[in-house]
Amino acid sequence: MRHFQMAEVTTSAAVLAYYTLLSIFPAVLVIGNLLPMLGLNAKTVLAYLQTAVPPSIYSFLRPFIYDFLSRGSGGVLTTGALVAVWSTSQGIAAFQRSVNRAYGVARYQNPIINRVVSFVWLLVLILFMFVLTFTYGIGEQVMQGLQGILHFNPEYIHFFNQVRWPITFGGLFIILTILYYFVPNARVRLRFVAVGALLVTLAWMGVSRIFSLYSAFFSHNITSYKTIGAFILLMIWLDLSGILVMVGATINATLQDIVEGKIEERLYFWQKRKEK
Repeated sequence: MRHFQMAEVTTSAAVLAYYTLLSIFPAVLVIGNLLPMLGLNAKTVLAYLQTAVPPSIYSFLRPFIYDFLSRGSGGVLTTGALVAVWSTSQGIAAFQRSVNRAYGVARYQNPIINRVVSFVWLLVLILFMFVLTFTYGIGEQVMQGLQGILHFNPEYIHFFNQVRWPITFGGLFIILTILYYFVPNARVRLRFVAVGALLVTLAWMGVSRIFSLYSAFFSHNITSYKTIGAFILLMIWLDLSGILVMVGATINATLQDIVEGKIEERLYFWQKRKEK
């Protein structure tokens, strides 16, 4: 409970939800401009999105995202990239501050360096998501090509298309593990981080399914304000996701505090304080 209060979970979750909302559409604009260069199409991205988010939110986002993914220009790419980088790096910086508070190491935060580090982690996440999407998109094409040569059962291609759920689960677990392990300015232990990341991944998938049932019921009560209602549901879901991410950080900090006692601070070369 102490680490939960230190992290200011609900406030931090609201901040994360805000910056996530700001980054969604600019990031989609950037992806839409890059897909043709990679030989991929909008359906690859939408397939992952459909697996990861509740159906009602997917139905709300799909037409906008499909339109953005299907169009592109150099000016839009530049503007979208700048806005996406700014908003996402702000979100990562806010996440770092909150996690540091959870671990009790909330000092020595140079704002300029903090933004640079946040940008680096943004690049890491973008690279990971790119590899995940590219592997799935190209993998399907490779399977189809091999089927024409080796003449194996087409059911294998169908099976490959059905593994989006475990791929999404594994991808989310890896992303959370990376963030929980490297972002805090604390000497964290991988075994504790893995526990928190696994619990949050399971909880996030479960909450998304439960939220789907709730939103399906709620959507029947929306008539003239269906778009506004869907937007409200999106914000609630983003806020719940932010709460889960922050709860995972507090679980990691609590486990390490109970098992090892005092959590040591991890200072990088630009954060070394002068000894008096």
